[in-house]
Amino acid sequence: MLMLEKLDSGKAFSLHALIVDGQCFVRDFIDGLPKEDKVQIFALFKLILDNGPPKNERKFRSLGEKIFELKTRRGVRILCFFGESNFPNSLILTHGFRKPKRNQLRNEKKRALKLYYEYCRLGQKIH
Repeated sequence: MLMLEKLDSGKAFSLHALIVDGQCFVRDFIDGLPKEDKVQIFALFKLILDNGPPKNERKFRSLGEKIFELKTRRGVRILCFFGESNFPNSLILTHGFRKPKRNQLRNEKKRALKLYYEYCRLGQKIH
């Protein structure tokens, strides 16, 4: 079962986390980060809430196929996609991981893409 949890909203954007079968992968990932990493990811979240996604590819970049990557200098990565018409002006966060090795990013993107397709399939049924 797929659900959404609203993490926060600001004047420009909202952030939501996907919950899959009762588990919030992005929250679990962030909870396990050291304090220094949490500071950077929360600063990036605040930037997005106040101004929308950054134009700087060192902080936010497209991986193609509607999947995007939030990045910090310390190697934290969180994959996401736009909420589109179901949740305008919002990012849906799927899961996080450390800066990937060579083929890991491809696998992480596949995981996020699978969640995106499930989100699209369910459409308005997600709460």
